[in-house]
Amino acid sequence: MHVFLTGPRGVGKSTALDRTVELLGVWPGGFRTGFAPDRTRLCLWPAWERPDWSEACTVARLADGRLTGDPAAFDRLGPAILRESLSWARLLVLDELGWLEAGAPAFQGAVRAFLAGPVPVLGVVKPPHERRGTWLEGLVDTPGGTLVEVDLDNRSNLPAFLATRLRAALGPGEITGELGNEP
Repeated sequence: MHVFLTGPRGVGKSTALDRTVELLGVWPGGFRTGFAPDRTRLCLWPAWERPDWSEACTVARLADGRLTGDPAAFDRLGPAILRESLSWARLLVLDELGWLEAGAPAFQGAVRAFLAGPVPVLGVVKPPHERRGTWLEGLVDTPGGTLVEVDLDNRSNLPAFLATRLRAALGPGEITGELGNEP
């Protein structure tokens, strides 16, 4: 099962993802992205670690009001994080997939490969009009993929709903990386 959250900027997609993972009580594999405190750099780091705002984790820069991705940085960081995740993770987080990864074939290939695998994915992806004509087109249509629109009306209840569905996909048994037992 793969669940992709989508919706307008600032609606709470990443917050819903965070809350869902918290309700599941697992350390997620995969990656997170976010702006460094200076708001001029976008960074990518392992989802099971604290945010890393270092230059080594910078995958895009804001200059003259325009955010520009660094394909080589995406190709260096993303596949390595996903490979490491697969050795232990029962849930992969992909937060967030967008147009900045254009020109990063290793990153794109790693994401597609993991979507073809058995580990459930909880991701954030750009809205349909922003996916059209990009590497993201068709990504959410992978077997077992579900696209969920986050809006002001559902964002509060969505994490509990998603956690219930994903818990069923995780299946019974010991949850590797349970909270309190960092990988």
